[in-house]
Amino acid sequence: MDYPFEGTPEPGKKFTVCEGIDWIRMPLPFALDHVNCWLLGDPGSQVLIDTGVNDKNTRDNWQGLFHDIGQWPEHLLVTHFHPDHMGLAGWIGEKIAGELLGSDIEINTAITLYGIESEDYESIYAKWYSCNGLPQSTCDAVRSNGNTYKGKVFSLPEKARWRLLSDGQSVKLAGRDYRVIVGRGHAPDMTLLYREDDHVLIAADQVLPRITPNVSVMPQLADNNPLQSFLHTLTTLEALPDDTLVLPSHGKPFKGLKQRLAYLKRHHELRLDEIWQACKQPCSAYDLFVVLFSRELDAQQTSFALGETLAHLHYLEQQGRVQRVMEGAIARFVSTNV
Repeated sequence: MDYPFEGTPEPGKKFTVCEGIDWIRMPLPFALDHVNCWLLGDPGSQVLIDTGVNDKNTRDNWQGLFHDIGQWPEHLLVTHFHPDHMGLAGWIGEKIAGELLGSDIEINTAITLYGIESEDYESIYAKWYSCNGLPQSTCDAVRSNGNTYKGKVFSLPEKARWRLLSDGQSVKLAGRDYRVIVGRGHAPDMTLLYREDDHVLIAADQVLPRITPNVSVMPQLADNNPLQSFLHTLTTLEALPDDTLVLPSHGKPFKGLKQRLAYLKRHHELRLDEIWQACKQPCSAYDLFVVLFSRELDAQQTSFALGETLAHLHYLEQQGRVQRVMEGAIARFVSTNV
């Protein structure tokens, strides 16, 4: 894989990566400490892609950047509902007169999650943890967290404000033509953008250069087999040229798309085999954390770890390689002889 740029832009600054696209890197208050946002075009027709989370540091960085530019962008596109991408859509939306763009499913997901009352949100996650074997102390701790999604997201724009994008659609952004490619698995209907004339892919979280995107079964998401959806999207992306410049939401821009796609597929094949081997005796999802995760997990990482473990178990279950058995209220999975 080739990384064309040595450094990274400072928070609140921009760096040109190719014609008509600037790279902006915003800090995150998580273990994953940054998100890449992209600014298309020149003042007068600019489109900002993604926002960072709703915190003072990120808001100050945007204020400083657009003060230096002299104006806010005309339009905003949000790739998916996660707080590091959607977190300031409402705040920036108040400052711009142009379009807000995104996927219907992602916008609906954000609005639904934002609207869940804290007590209900806590109960949903505590029940989810409990039925998958997590310790009672962890389940109890979730009941004091409130709506963790709402805590990272500014009040969302009304649905009527959004222009909806769909798979295969051609859109003109900042005077250039892009094709929408929907990415699934990491999020239900994530917007990727491909610029055919010079082979540039704004990849959101579908393909990252150094880490594997989180692929999770989650309580409020409809996709019961997100790993299958994720792998299907990787196959779709294999049709793009290997000289494509990939602009990921985390890490540095890179070339070598096909190599990275092959690695991600192989990574999940190995994880699936590890889980299948570990389930010779019935295991809860929590029992399998030691198979997949060697590091200590914080509260956010615990949620991701459970979702990702379940994604692999559901994939194996639908292949007939494991079957689910209930031991009281706890779901366990055991390998079959397939």
